[in-house]
Amino acid sequence: MQLDSFTTTFDDNHMRRWVLEYLWLTPALFIAGLTYSSYLATHQNPAFGGGLFLSMAEQIANQGYRFPRVVPQYTANGVPFAYPPLMFYCLAVLYDVFSVDLFVLTRYLPGLVTIASLIPFYLLSKELLRSPQRAGMASFVFAVTPAFVRWHFSAGGIVRAPAFLFSLAGVYTALRLFKTMSWRWVVPTAVWFTLTALTHPEYTVFLGLSIAVFTVTYARTARGFAYAAIVGICGIVLTVPWWGRIISIYSFENLVSASSTHGGLGGGLGVVVELFLGNPQSTATVSPSPQLYGVILLSLWYAIPIAGVAYLLAERRGFLPIWLLLVGAITGETRFIFVIGSLVTTIFVLDGAVPWITRLIEPVMTRQHTLIAVLLALSVFGANISTLYVSGAINEYEGSNSMPSFIDEHDHSAMQWTQRNVDQSAEFIVIGDAAEWFPYIANRTNLVGPWGVEWESSPVTYEWQYTAYQRISTTTTVEELNRNIALTATTPDYIYVPKGKYTVYGRKYNQRQSFISELQRSGEYRAVYQNREVIIFKRTTNTSVLNGG
Repeated sequence: MQLDSFTTTFDDNHMRRWVLEYLWLTPALFIAGLTYSSYLATHQNPAFGGGLFLSMAEQIANQGYRFPRVVPQYTANGVPFAYPPLMFYCLAVLYDVFSVDLFVLTRYLPGLVTIASLIPFYLLSKELLRSPQRAGMASFVFAVTPAFVRWHFSAGGIVRAPAFLFSLAGVYTALRLFKTMSWRWVVPTAVWFTLTALTHPEYTVFLGLSIAVFTVTYARTARGFAYAAIVGICGIVLTVPWWGRIISIYSFENLVSASSTHGGLGGGLGVVVELFLGNPQSTATVSPSPQLYGVILLSLWYAIPIAGVAYLLAERRGFLPIWLLLVGAITGETRFIFVIGSLVTTIFVLDGAVPWITRLIEPVMTRQHTLIAVLLALSVFGANISTLYVSGAINEYEGSNSMPSFIDEHDHSAMQWTQRNVDQSAEFIVIGDAAEWFPYIANRTNLVGPWGVEWESSPVTYEWQYTAYQRISTTTTVEELNRNIALTATTPDYIYVPKGKYTVYGRKYNQRQSFISELQRSGEYRAVYQNREVIIFKRTTNTSVLNGG
């Protein structure tokens, strides 16, 4: 009886401690949920692009779950199906077996998975900062950082958000592995590494770099390097069904080529330099309020971890700065930089800023009151930034909204009309970022666009498509349009033209009415469909050979 009473008391105390410990995560979960609600309220369509990912999932389902060779309708010959396939197979099952509307799913699921990724981040923070309170603060800081939501709440987060979750879980288990040197952490680390590798290559690089840093920092022994090797070998072996098939269908160059595009691995040094020069959003512009207010907030927010890195280096606490700089230099992605930057911010605020402020105003406020005031200001500051950012009230990319939707209801109508009324063999050139969604929604070929082209065997192919897409999407005269089309050596049957505001790789443009009028007057193009925001022209002559083409 006494033993039962002791066991019950122990279990109750253990549960109470567990609840109190994880209670510190709730502010981060709350603010992330609020940010997610703001995103849904301001985006009737998902931000950025995701049509290629959904096309890949449907392609898998339509081919009886066999690994496709190409994704058709993205460029004239399609693009290689070389992406890590895990999430595409999961989406294929949802589409094929459960009849889930994948487009709707891109609006809702990424945010939920992204919020869930705060759990492994909290565990990681608690392990590194050695305090649930500090881990809770780091999680809150991370949850309100725009890099946390930008590519994870948006449509492409249907793949990136799970990769983020897997990689953060892998970083946590890897830290536990190399700090404890316990064999029981090898298997979960290998599992998370494999899942990440089968989901997205950039997150695999982030996880791999983190494992390398942890090995050198905590386990610079033969046993430590052996554990790291086991994790890496397991990941390589277990992903053979993906990379082995890619090499057999295409070549090893296809795998290497993707790492050379979008800045390339090792091309992030410029991002780190810009970050430390105080300009992490290099194309952000100063514009009238409220956008100016948002830009100022964002710049100040990014300045905190910069000061934190300087503080830690001055204190000879080099682990987090070295990890941050290495990840930044290799990946060039702020979403990974600020995983570590949130930890840096927490240490800097609690160990550096609060004591310094207390010394300045100690006769007026105690250290405890200063801490409360600083945390309150940081909370209000961060909450403002996150909600403004996801609602598109912060200007980036030369004046564009921070999280633009590539399509709206008018694009939907135009693409659905195309699917119903245009022959399936017809080929289009789509002006603007609606091109990313066009093949998925309209089920017709878009001849020019860079999406998925990074997996071709040569990075030159990607650069060519990217340049051609940029030129065509920013053309201002019919002569210039014809000349740019001729340079692509394609003969589109239709041109899809936005009539008002649109984006080109996220940058905002305003369509010139003079360009629309010139197309309408031209004998080379005939308008076959239009609504308030979109006009579709059929090419009546082979204009690709005109004007010097």
